Amino acid sequence: MDDFKSITVKSVMVNGKKELEIHNPAGLPLVGAGAQGAVFRLSSGKCVKIYVDPRTAYWEAKALLAANGSPYFPKLYRHGSRYVVMEYLKGPTLRDYLLEHPGLTESFAAQLLALLKEMRRLKFSRIDTRTAHLIVTEGGRLKAIDHSGAYRTVRRAPFMLLRSLHRAGCLQDFLKYVARHDPKLYMKWRKKRAEGTDLGGVPRLPRIEKLLDSTEKDE
Repeated sequence: MDDFKSITVKSVMVNGKKELEIHNPAGLPLVGAGAQGAVFRLSSGKCVKIYVDPRTAYWEAKALLAANGSPYFPKLYRHGSRYVVMEYLKGPTLRDYLLEHPGLTESFAAQLLALLKEMRRLKFSRIDTRTAHLIVTEGGRLKAIDHSGAYRTVRRAPFMLLRSLHRAGCLQDFLKYVARHDPKLYMKWRKKRAEGTDLGGVPRLPRIEKLLDSTEKDE
């Protein structure tokens, strides 16, 4: 049951670049790996993430504990000094989905806005995500992964999400939806963008009147 505890991951330098070195004596199927650690499948409904840094495991578990019961986050089952056992989410990332199905549907736009509001309700200090960290599950429901920065990074506007939607060619679809359904929030984002803080390649956000006017014309 706890075979995964024999798995270790560490960051090593290879030709001047950081790579993840994985030792998996348990032979569990590898789901994915990144800078923070690696994810292994335990069963049809569970997976475990093994972390390089125990502090990252702590912060991920803290965020998932706060979000337990929310429809936008995977369930948390167990956690330890270097691991988190959580719900296994089957489906493509939103980034990959949009490559195959260009254009952001109203359902996805609504879920993205609801997710950001949920992060605020949960008192995350980072109200942000990106399309590569969103899984399109059965029925087209979005769930967000990778939350180790939820309480360690301060970001009050979703610039990572806006940038990734821009790259996917559907930023305007999302901005139109937000302008129509939560104009006050959109104006806060626009103000943050105008201040020039934490931009990371985010394009300038149009005036809300322009977005609402284009929405009316589309209808």
